[in-house]
Amino acid sequence: MLLMKKTPLWIAAKGLLAERGADFFRCWEKTASTFDPEDIHDLRVASRRLREGISLFAQCYPEARINAVRKSVKKVTDALGELRNLDEGLAFFRQAAAEMGEEHGRELSGCITLYEADREGAGKKLKRDLKKMRATSLRKLFVRIVHAPYLFDPPPGATDPFLPIEDFAREGIELRLAPVLALVPAARRPGEAAAQHSLRIAVKRFRYRMEVLSPLMHEEGYRQVHGHVKEYQEILGRIHDLDVFSGLIREAVLSETEEQALGGIIAKKREKSFVEFLDKLDTIPFEAIGATVRSLM
Repeated sequence: MLLMKKTPLWIAAKGLLAERGADFFRCWEKTASTFDPEDIHDLRVASRRLREGISLFAQCYPEARINAVRKSVKKVTDALGELRNLDEGLAFFRQAAAEMGEEHGRELSGCITLYEADREGAGKKLKRDLKKMRATSLRKLFVRIVHAPYLFDPPPGATDPFLPIEDFAREGIELRLAPVLALVPAARRPGEAAAQHSLRIAVKRFRYRMEVLSPLMHEEGYRQVHGHVKEYQEILGRIHDLDVFSGLIREAVLSETEEQALGGIIAKKREKSFVEFLDKLDTIPFEAIGATVRSLM
């Protein structure tokens, strides 16, 4: 949608949430017909992006109504989680088997077979769950609620519906940037896996908030800074995935030789990704990203 920076908040909230909702329901329709791993990923991302938009504009709407939408969308996110995790695990074990060669990879074939069976069962469950959730009913609820923000006489605690969207957006961006900046010092330390995981989540939320508010930003500058934030998320995501995979191989009942070989691969990949993370922090720190985003709004 075309937004002016002085557009009243109540108009901007309706338009920006409608955009995110259209993307979410488009991805839902596609996933329901294909159940392709990439489509599942896209739907999960679209659901998280929509939830971020709802969180941003929640104070523009009656609490009970907007929470009903938020909870329904979260059910979709949660339903996709198991299948997405299995897809990630399958991709990891398949790649590991290829990298380790026939001598080591043969033992991993059993793990892959088990994951494929679990994936088939999870896929059937997801089909049933999505059908029960009824996309058409949720779409009607979403449209009805999102197009009815507070306009006159908002209750205490609600945001002024006539506030210019640029003022509201700047504050919203700062609220998501602050935890990112706070977590960086601890996340720079190699052994702080928990801090790195928390930073990954904070960066993801910051990215989604940027995406929700992107119509307010100059397109060329936005694409560049968004690319940097996305790269941070991808690097931190790889680090987190490798930490998860370390736990998976301990649960996979592999021989000691196989477990050590696989553990060595994971350790090397994690170290490489962590070096990428530190290099990124040194070349494009989050303080610079924050300054750029402010200048675009």
